[in-house]
Amino acid sequence: MKARKKILGQMDYSQEVWQGDTQCQRADMPRLHEDAPQSDGSDEDVSLLHLFNTIPSPNPDPESILDPYSKSAMYDLLQSQVPGLKSQLYPYQRRSAALMLQKEVQPGTVLDPRLLHVKDQESREWYFDPVAGTVLKEPRYYDGVSGGILAEEMGSGKTIMTLALILATRSLPTQPPEHFRAGDAPVRKRLASLSEMAASCATRNSVPWRPYFDLFKEQTGDEYERCIEALEGNPGYYYLPPPVPHYVGRRSRQRIEPPKKLLYLSNCSLVIVPANLVEQWEQEIRKHTEGLKVLVVTKGIQLPPTKDLLKYDLILLSQTRLETLTRQGGGKLSDSPLSNIHFKRCIFDEGHKLGNSSISNPSNLLTILHSLHFSSRWAVTGTPSQGLFGVDAQKTGNGTTTGNDDDATGTDTAKPITGSSLEMEKRDLERIGSLTAVYLKARPWANKFVDVGDTTADPKVYLMLPKHTSAGRGRSDCLKSTLNSLIIRHQFAEVGDLLPPVNHKVVVLEGSYQDQLSVNVFSMMIIFNSVQSQRTDRDYFFHQKQRESLNELVRNLQQACFFGGSFFSKDMISTAVNTAEEFLRSEKVPVSAEDRHLLEQAVRIGYVAMENEVRTLSNRFHELPVCVNGFPHNLGGAWSLDGDLGDAMCSSSSMLLALQKLIYKSASKPEELNSLLNGRLIQEGVVERRRMLDESLNQANDESQTLAGNTKLGNDSHKATQALKANMVKPEEVAAADGALGPLEAARITSTASSKLSYLIDGIIKYQEDEKIVVFYENENAAWYLASVLETLQIQHLIYARGLTTKRKGQYVKTFLVNPDFRVLLMDITQAAFGLDIRVASRIYFISPVLNPQVEAQAIGRARRISQQKPVSVETLVLSNSIEEIIIERKQHMTQAEHDAAKTILQVERIYNWIKDARIIPLPNDRISKESQMAPLHTPQYVFGRGFGRTMHPDDGLVLDDSPTRKKDGVGEPPQMTNGLKRAHEAGPGANGQAGGNASSSDKRDLAARPARRVRFTVEADEE
Repeated sequence: MKARKKILGQMDYSQEVWQGDTQCQRADMPRLHEDAPQSDGSDEDVSLLHLFNTIPSPNPDPESILDPYSKSAMYDLLQSQVPGLKSQLYPYQRRSAALMLQKEVQPGTVLDPRLLHVKDQESREWYFDPVAGTVLKEPRYYDGVSGGILAEEMGSGKTIMTLALILATRSLPTQPPEHFRAGDAPVRKRLASLSEMAASCATRNSVPWRPYFDLFKEQTGDEYERCIEALEGNPGYYYLPPPVPHYVGRRSRQRIEPPKKLLYLSNCSLVIVPANLVEQWEQEIRKHTEGLKVLVVTKGIQLPPTKDLLKYDLILLSQTRLETLTRQGGGKLSDSPLSNIHFKRCIFDEGHKLGNSSISNPSNLLTILHSLHFSSRWAVTGTPSQGLFGVDAQKTGNGTTTGNDDDATGTDTAKPITGSSLEMEKRDLERIGSLTAVYLKARPWANKFVDVGDTTADPKVYLMLPKHTSAGRGRSDCLKSTLNSLIIRHQFAEVGDLLPPVNHKVVVLEGSYQDQLSVNVFSMMIIFNSVQSQRTDRDYFFHQKQRESLNELVRNLQQACFFGGSFFSKDMISTAVNTAEEFLRSEKVPVSAEDRHLLEQAVRIGYVAMENEVRTLSNRFHELPVCVNGFPHNLGGAWSLDGDLGDAMCSSSSMLLALQKLIYKSASKPEELNSLLNGRLIQEGVVERRRMLDESLNQANDESQTLAGNTKLGNDSHKATQALKANMVKPEEVAAADGALGPLEAARITSTASSKLSYLIDGIIKYQEDEKIVVFYENENAAWYLASVLETLQIQHLIYARGLTTKRKGQYVKTFLVNPDFRVLLMDITQAAFGLDIRVASRIYFISPVLNPQVEAQAIGRARRISQQKPVSVETLVLSNSIEEIIIERKQHMTQAEHDAAKTILQVERIYNWIKDARIIPLPNDRISKESQMAPLHTPQYVFGRGFGRTMHPDDGLVLDDSPTRKKDGVGEPPQMTNGLKRAHEAGPGANGQAGGNASSSDKRDLAARPARRVRFTVEADEE
């Protein structure tokens, strides 16, 4: 083989040379046959992403199917008349599901993609593998894969496609592997009845008996229960041959003959999904199917015996439960009932995870799947690898508008790729190669050394081009034919109009005085550290030994773009400022004029920060200040953070919640309310403020490192990292009447210290009656600040936090989908998992910009689903003159490969340099009062609005089981919200109109009974 390869590589294939002309140009390769894909070399520069997005759309051919029952099932799918399917399939979903069935029952054959179809000097055709040196007179074909990769667009309904496939084939028998068919009839130990022997014969030979009985029942009404019982009681089976026998002991010649393994044939499909998507799959099954026998296996659920499993049409198994079964079996599934069944198919949801492996070093999950038996294998994923996603995802992830315009409905152009993309393409090809060879077992990629007359096919050699790796000898036609043979996917032009349009805009907020001051304080610390360390010492923030400290500093800086007043105490700032002043006075170290100017600016900002009372209160209480107007003067001092008796009360959401709770208990009891208003309310306020201060002091333990210039990294020791527990208050049976609260009723929240918080509150108040809203956050403290204000305003919401158990996450998603009372879902951006369906939301906010557009597109894809009935509005909030503006700017100019390579924003050079070269931003000089330093709300919100002060059990309102819901569409009508001034439709965030003066009596809050509010931010250990 090696000698032949060497000879073939040295040959000159030019026709002129073979005719005796030695002066002609050399030809290193044979002439291509007319039927072979022609290439001028330009297609070698086409990107893998372009090949993915131009895969031909499914075109199933039911007439090519030989088996009449399978042909009938294909027509059922193409006509969306599948028994048991309650929902109508879109045309593209029908085609995809039908092609899946076609690939299962009649996968056909595929030409070895490694072979070139060439001609010799006499124009006779032959086949040539230049890598292995293989020469063949006839083409070599392999059996096609029974299965493949379903890679339709995010939100296009891949789940219902797989459910339709399962329903269409649940009556069709599973066939044993061809080389195990038609064995000898079993010999029974005792004589069986004729019905049992007939049933056994039918099931062993995979006779499709169910359609007959279904037809009899439809025509005559007879169910033939005894016949069906006999058939089900004698399931089909076959025996796996025993493994190679081994000898006992070194010298012993006695062999141990392993027993044959009995495998039962089952019509069941094994569906393996991430643990957090099990609940969603159950919802989809209930919504779209009827009569489907389903077994759900998650944590704590034991598998029934093998023969009981044969009764099911679908087994829904979480990935973590499957891995648990393996651990319980000592790394094997040989004792599990699953190992005794030959399933109709395996469907692995989010199948891109299977690509994180290799033939030589398969993952535990792949090892488990290898030990199970399936007729077909499917990987379901919108993105088979990290760099492969639909053309539309590129647009939605880059802050653009997608709809029905020309840009949004075509495929991407075949742009040459740059060097920065090659590394990403290489990783993508490795993942696809692993998925193809190890899970799908597609030949030739799954070839083994023991395959006689064939050679192994390393995807790294045959699928990768020389531009990817020096070992790459692949061709684009080889890669293209492999992708086209395995992936089922419609081009975006055919499905784009069915997905809701996305209007994505970046909102740059000017920032309140407190926002600007917080960013400047971080710049001050960086400047102090940089100049005094001379940008070289180990205690320099940007020294290579301080990478962990720098990462912490940057995380805190990003949080400060939402609210940073709680970072750096007055004493810390004072110490840093005094150190800097001493450094300048001593002149022990030479400093450039520019650095001296920077230090002087930073020192001035330090004095401004130390003298700023709002910032001092923020740090002392670790609270985000809010301004309340209309609260009685004589009472305001007790319920403010500073004790001031002015017109505008500087308070916080935590203090207002405590106030609401206190007033609520007495609202319907005039005597108790009078007691509060006549002095006891002041005493309670003083006690509450002292309690909050003590709690803050107990948590204030800045253990961050002190570096050059006595500078620190900042620390927000906040209760956000703890469970936000509901106040267990028993609702009053009698609500207070209008006017019962007297002077308290005029109290309104007019502004907050965070411009982003004020913008979010305005937006949520404006849109919540008509839309459900998702707010994505990266920092839990930001989520806590927002949740606290939502709680104060009686806006019911859920927090999908990182530490929730899988079960709780499922309950939250289900509740958000079906309970119309919950209008807002706060979600950690890291939990915006592949496949998660939040289709009821049509408005999305990103509290801060997400650098990687693919991560952002995945998050938007949670709401942009085929079942979404409204356009999806997306807003990314950016604080002006901050690191966020640089993130947005760089994001627009980075390739996806650069995004993939940047694990943190510090790995983006422009962003890194912006942080390192920190500058002080001039502050306005006219912000004297506390209220003027905050960001006003467009519409002030009443503190004692309808439903104030009442909280109940954390499970109240959650959908904990399969009970019917009030609204089948999942959105429904929200409870009437009257906790703020009504505004014209055009008013709201960014509107030009002014917030309107006093509310009329009809506009004021209603104190009548309302469903109790609740906040859920319970951090628990993950159960899966």
